[in-house]
Amino acid sequence: YRNALAEFKTDITDEGDHFLLEADMPGFEKNDIHLDVSGDTLTIKAERLTKNKTEDKKDRYVCSERSFDITGIDAAGIKAKYNNGVLSLTLPKKVEKQPESQRVEIE
Repeated sequence: YRNALAEFKTDITDEGDHFLLEADMPGFEKNDIHLDVSGDTLTIKAERLTKNKTEDKKDRYVCSERSFDITGIDAAGIKAKYNNGVLSLTLPKKVEKQPESQRVEIE
């Protein structure tokens, strides 16, 4: 088992009104993955216990964590799915509110 999970592979694509973040996380269950938003930072953390066949016969945690700057993202609208070892996050862009136009009557 390779311990290369410290940096899981991620792809981020701009889909117009949102970004799509896909992270390859094979070997993890949905319950092993935690998503936390703090300020303008999204952290993806995954950890699970592995049954190691090493000489010391101790179980070990495989832990992986990555943080992303989500400035300009509507954090309340983030959606996540996990399917076949791939975590997919939909990150909606914040919509700049246009000032409402108003007509000024001429006296």
